Amino acid sequence: MNKKRIALVTVDHLVNSALTKQLMNVFKNKVEIVQKYLHDSDVIDVKGMDIVLCSSKAIEKDVKAKINQNIPIMPLRRTIDLKNISELISLDTGLEVLLVSNYLSTANETIEILKKLGVDHIKFIPYYPGCNENIRDIAVTPGGSHLVPKGVKKVIDIGLRIIDISSIIEIFLKLNLPTEELVILSAEYSKEMIRMNKYLYESNKMLKAMFEVTNDGIAALDMKGNIFFCNDKFSHLLGYNSSELISINITEIIKNNKIVDIMLDSGQRNNEIVNINNKEYMLNKTMLYYGEHLKLHLISIQEVFHIQNLEKEVRKRLVRTGFVAKYDFNDLVGKSKILQSKIRISKKIASSDLTVLIQGEDGTGKEIFAHSIHRWSKRRNEPFVAVNMASLSENLIESELFGYEEGAFTGASKGGKAGFFEQADKGTIFIDEIGDASPKIQVSLLRVLQEKKIIRVGGSRVIPIDVRVIAATNKDLYDLVLKGQFRKDLYYRLNVLHLRVPTLKERKEDIPLLAEYFFKKLNSNKTLSDEVIELFQEHSWPGNVRELENLIYYLDSIVEKQVVTAEDLPEDFVMRSMLHKEENELEFKEIFAESLPKEKINEYTEILKILEHAENMKIIIGRNRISDILESNGLYLSPEQVRQRLKELEKIGFINIGKTKQGTTINQEGKMFLKNIKYKRLNIR
Repeated sequence: MNKKRIALVTVDHLVNSALTKQLMNVFKNKVEIVQKYLHDSDVIDVKGMDIVLCSSKAIEKDVKAKINQNIPIMPLRRTIDLKNISELISLDTGLEVLLVSNYLSTANETIEILKKLGVDHIKFIPYYPGCNENIRDIAVTPGGSHLVPKGVKKVIDIGLRIIDISSIIEIFLKLNLPTEELVILSAEYSKEMIRMNKYLYESNKMLKAMFEVTNDGIAALDMKGNIFFCNDKFSHLLGYNSSELISINITEIIKNNKIVDIMLDSGQRNNEIVNINNKEYMLNKTMLYYGEHLKLHLISIQEVFHIQNLEKEVRKRLVRTGFVAKYDFNDLVGKSKILQSKIRISKKIASSDLTVLIQGEDGTGKEIFAHSIHRWSKRRNEPFVAVNMASLSENLIESELFGYEEGAFTGASKGGKAGFFEQADKGTIFIDEIGDASPKIQVSLLRVLQEKKIIRVGGSRVIPIDVRVIAATNKDLYDLVLKGQFRKDLYYRLNVLHLRVPTLKERKEDIPLLAEYFFKKLNSNKTLSDEVIELFQEHSWPGNVRELENLIYYLDSIVEKQVVTAEDLPEDFVMRSMLHKEENELEFKEIFAESLPKEKINEYTEILKILEHAENMKIIIGRNRISDILESNGLYLSPEQVRQRLKELEKIGFINIGKTKQGTTINQEGKMFLKNIKYKRLNIR
C-alpha cells in the first residue's frame, strides 16, 4: 500500500516539529509528513498531498488562500497534556496570570481548553507579541517560553498543545487507513485514560490518608449543608461513624442554628470557639471555589480541651529543655508608682521586636523583666534561651553561643552542636551580664546583631537566625564605652530600647508586700511587726529584693513565733542598718552645722511638717497660709519671715519653691530629715 502524504502547515517551527513527531508516533510508516510554513511564500505547494492539516482553526482561512489545488484542508483540534496542568491547579483562586501564545486566537483557544479541563479558578489574560497588556507576576504558556515578556517572575510551561484524539480519528477516516489501526489507537487511548484514572485514584487515596493522620476533624459541606466528605476524626468527635455521615445534612447532627450558620455562611473563620453538643470546640473554616462560584465549605474542628492539653505538654517539654520563660509581670510584686511605671514601659517594649538593654543593680529583678517581656511578646510560644556571660568559660563561650561542627576541637560532640542563638531561633535570647563580654565576643555579638546570621565554630556554613535579643547588666555600659572597655557600636546596637530597673531603696513602700509574698511562697503564716517594717524601710538594701528575700528565708527558718520583732533580726543586718543610720546622721549634722541656724530648728521642722501634710492632702500652700497655721500652733512668724525660712530650706535642698500660684512642696530629702527628727537621731548642740 502506498504511503499517504500529509502536508502539515504551521506558523512556528517548534510547533511543526512537535506535531510531526506526534503524528509519526501514531501513524508510523503508513504516512509521510511534509512540513509546510504559512509565511514562507505566497503559495503553499501541496501537489501530490492527500490532505492538508492546519495547526489550528485560527490559520485555516489563510492556508486556504495560499492553496490553489482541490485538496481536503482540515484544522486540527488540539488539547493540553493532562500531566502538565497539576501546577496550575495549585494556583490561588482568582489569581490573574498571563496566557502567552504567538497569536491572540491561539491564546484564547488555549484558555478555552484549560477551562474545559476544569482549570477555571484562575483568571487568564491572553498575551501575544505586540499586545499592550500589563505584565503579571505569573505567565502560563503552551511551549512559548521564548514569547514571555520581561518582568514576569514565574513561567509555567504546560508544553505544546497536542493533537486531540478526535482529530486523530478524523485523519484515519479521511485517509481511509485500515480500521484495525484505529482499534489499536483507541486501545492506547483507553490505556492512557486508565493510567490517569489510576493516578487520580492513588492521589485521592493519599489525600484521604493525610486527612486521617491529622488530629483535626475535617469535613466538606456542599452549599446546602450536605456532608460531601469527612474524616474519621470528625465523625468520632461528634459521636458517629464516618460512613453514617456521608450525604447527611449538617443540621441533622448539629441542632444549634447559630453554629450551622457559621458553617454555611460565606465568611472565613479562624480559631472560633463554639459549643457543639455541650463540648467546646475550636472551629476553622475556608471555602472552595470553582471559578467565581462557591462550591464547598471546608470545616475543621478540634476539642478545646485537647488543644489545652497539647499546650501544656509543649510547655512541659520546653521546661525540660530549659528554653522557656518562667516568670511574667505577675511575679513583680509591688504597687509603687515607679514599679508600675516600669511594668507599663516593659509591656510597650514587649509589643516591639527591637533589641532591649536592661540596666539595674544586682537583685533588682532584671531577669524577671526579661522573662516577662518575652511572655508578652509575639514570640511567647517560641524558645526563651537565657545565657549568663559571667558563668561561661572564656575558652568555650564562642562554641556555646554559636555552636560547633563535628571535629571543631578536641572533645567536640559527634555531629556537632547547635549554640544558644540557634536554639533560640524564632524566639528570644536573654544575655545577662553583657558587661562581662570579652572584646572578642563583643565583635562576634555585633556581627550577629548586624547580619542576623551565625557560623558555627569549625564550620563555614552561614546559618540565618530570627532571634530577639534582650541584654542585661549591672554595670554602666556607657561608662565602659568611655573607658574603652566596651564597643561603642555594640552599645548602640543593644541600647535600642532601654529599661532601668529601680532599686528596692527607690520603692520602699513595696517592702511590706514583698515580705508578705516571700512568706506565702514558703507557706509560712509569719508576719512582720510595725517596728520591723519601719526598720526595713530605713535600711539601704544594697542587695535589693534578693537581700530582702534571703532575710525572709532566714526569719522563717529561725524565728519560732508568728510575729517577727526587731530582736529577731540577724546581727549583721542590724550592724549594717546602724552604720547606715550613722552615715545619715553625720550627713544631717554637717548640713545643719554649715547651713542652718541651730536655734531655728523647730521653725524649719514645723514648716516642713506643714508642707508634708499639704502634699498628703493634695493642696497647694503658700507662705501666708503657712504663717496662719504656725500661729495656730503657737509659733509666730510673719509671711516675710516664712519666706526667708523657705529660701533657706530650698538652699539646702529640702523643698521646691514654685512660681506664683504653684506653691511650695517638700521633696524626698525634706521627708528624710523629718523622719530623722522624729526618731531623735540628731544631736545638735
